[in-house]
Amino acid sequence: MQYTEKCNPVSILIASKQNNDCKQIFDILSSQNDLMITGIEKDETGAIIRTGQLNPNVLILDIQPPQIESDKLIPIIHRGSPSTAVLLFYNSQEEYYAVRAIRAGASGLLLKEMDMDKLIPAIEIIIHGGYYISAPIIMNMLKTEAYIKNSPNLTAENNTFIFSHAEQSIIANLVKGYSDKEIAKRLNYSEGTIKNSIAAIKRRTKLKNRIHIVVYALSNGIIRMEDVLQRN
Repeated sequence: MQYTEKCNPVSILIASKQNNDCKQIFDILSSQNDLMITGIEKDETGAIIRTGQLNPNVLILDIQPPQIESDKLIPIIHRGSPSTAVLLFYNSQEEYYAVRAIRAGASGLLLKEMDMDKLIPAIEIIIHGGYYISAPIIMNMLKTEAYIKNSPNLTAENNTFIFSHAEQSIIANLVKGYSDKEIAKRLNYSEGTIKNSIAAIKRRTKLKNRIHIVVYALSNGIIRMEDVLQRN
């Protein structure tokens, strides 16, 4: 899969305390010709220093238990390398930490025990400015009123917006964590049509990103969680 021009591969720095997990991540990334692993660090300090030195396109954080919480760590990383997209692996579906990480500037959140196969699609999305959040994490976040109330741009004035059947289908697949390419295949559209549809929804509603679209649609009853859970 092509991410950027061949002469400019996507650079990735890994920060992981667990040798087995680090090896699994390394092996997955090494299988892709368009990805370049620039280094491996074992702790938050190493991640901060090396990210500032190397300015990688993506920093993968798999540090459990953390010495520095993600909502404190990510802003420090972005001060040294503002353009680096941060992707975090979690051991649990705890929505509290996920919400804090998103607000702090994380571009991707994955569950280590079930999302390793989503690593490459996640990178594909976040290097193009998107967000990739594991479906179980999203569903847990949506159970908390605190997340919905504190999500920016989910204002009452947006309640007048109506999504078409096609848009609802796209959003339902976003909830499940599918990439644009996967959604296009599932709905029998081109990948370009999916990207354009999501961009059009953001422009029309003034919602900032895909996660806010999902939260808005579910919290306002445009899509029911029961329907999403029943779909293949």
